[in-house]
Amino acid sequence: MGTWPEDGIARDGVRLRRWRLEDAEQRFAIHDAESLRWSPPMGPRDLDAQRERIEKALAAEPGSEPLSLAVVDDADPARVLGDIDVRPGPPPPFSVRDVGYAVLPAARGRGIGSTALRLHTEWLLDPDGGDVLRVQLDHAVEHVASCRTALRAGFAIEGRRPRFLPLQESPDAPVVHHDVCLHGRVRG
Repeated sequence: MGTWPEDGIARDGVRLRRWRLEDAEQRFAIHDAESLRWSPPMGPRDLDAQRERIEKALAAEPGSEPLSLAVVDDADPARVLGDIDVRPGPPPPFSVRDVGYAVLPAARGRGIGSTALRLHTEWLLDPDGGDVLRVQLDHAVEHVASCRTALRAGFAIEGRRPRFLPLQESPDAPVVHHDVCLHGRVRG
């Protein structure tokens, strides 16, 4: 994988950069009820959990590929708009990255998610950037807005995985496994 630029990468008013400790409250705000509705229940999402995730990301080797990035306003890099995550996926010989994203409620509907996904994916797939040949993303088939975001970011629809994604309508609701729509982008 290529070296991540110290000041991140930017396009069309959106910058991707490493998380900072002072971003914790804004990162927490990304995960409102609507966002959590479409995300698997993966443990605590409180402010302390967000601080721990940022501390873990900051402990990574400088220049290494970040597994979580802040999506910020390029004109005001302290203003967080969302996040991009590279989720654990296939081992290195597969040359695949599985990505996810979330956008702050006030920033939704403005193309920020698709711009951030396109920017990050192009960096991952750049031949000078390393060995990544494929980037994939999936979402619950019912999440139509996420499908539009992936398509605008250049991801093709590749198929459906039945009963793949565990979701909860609310913290007290049972977990239900939803079908997902699989999207992919490949180098070349």
